[in-house]
Amino acid sequence: MKKKLIAASLAVTLCLGILPALAAGEEKFPVLNTYPGYTDVKETDWFYDNARLCYEIGIMTGTDLGFEPGKTLTGAECAALAARLREGLTGKAIPAPVPDPGRPWYQHYVDYLWEAIQESGSSYYGIIDWEDLESPASRYDFLVFMALAADGNGDYFSNINNLSYEDLPDNKNDNVALQFYNWGILTGVDKYGTLAPDRTLTRAEAAAMVARMAKPELRKTFVPADYTPFTAAYLTPDTVMFDNGLTAEEYLIAVNNAISAWEDTLGDEFNWHTVWSDGKSVLKHVKEDSLSALGVTEKQGTGAYKDFDVQVYYSRLIDLTGETL
Repeated sequence: MKKKLIAASLAVTLCLGILPALAAGEEKFPVLNTYPGYTDVKETDWFYDNARLCYEIGIMTGTDLGFEPGKTLTGAECAALAARLREGLTGKAIPAPVPDPGRPWYQHYVDYLWEAIQESGSSYYGIIDWEDLESPASRYDFLVFMALAADGNGDYFSNINNLSYEDLPDNKNDNVALQFYNWGILTGVDKYGTLAPDRTLTRAEAAAMVARMAKPELRKTFVPADYTPFTAAYLTPDTVMFDNGLTAEEYLIAVNNAISAWEDTLGDEFNWHTVWSDGKSVLKHVKEDSLSALGVTEKQGTGAYKDFDVQVYYSRLIDLTGETL
């Protein structure tokens, strides 16, 4: 049964118009508007081209305060974007909003999506909490809305990447997110392809993915960086290891370099407990060499550093990779 939205009316934060039905072969997302510029978007900003494109094709035309690139996206805005994208993909117009002050500004977008899902029978609709659309949306919420927009329009989306669940650090057994990686619309929050599904996202981040949804030529080929060391270390790349802010991403590089150097020196005789000419074990040298390379001391180590066991880490790394450094 369709859930009724009873939230109070909100100020419209995504100004969206209505596209006419598309003729066969017509550009799905043509330029509709002349970009006037936003006071809060500079040409040097990483999201400039995305914000401009989204304005030109009528998907996101900002707020009364500007584009507000750092503003957190809400579920209601996600619904509006999904409906707007689906309209462009299908050519089926969004109905005009009913002039009723008791209805939320986004209700006609929700109604549009509801009707589309009823036609397709998709299960995506049930993932979303439709009674709390005015709260900030998570990154995963946004992807589900984008899946609603794309549902049934597979001819417009094709795989340009060939990733599996195992290639991504925190996207296990979730096909909704995986398809966006393989379409080249999502690349994660870092070079490892971390999804961070529970984080919120900004309007700038949303604009980047919306632009890729609309324009296939903007989609990204993507090969995630190797995450195996962090799996072996039971750490994430951004784990702070020292009180000066050095992270596991930097520390594990230093550790691996130190281990590799001692393996080169000792060859098949590499052993953690081998005592070098200065009376220190290889294990002691690896620890000290790693610290020296980073310009830090043991005293600066955080709890994560103190809990880190070099031997256990390297044993797990060999198990996972099948080879030494």
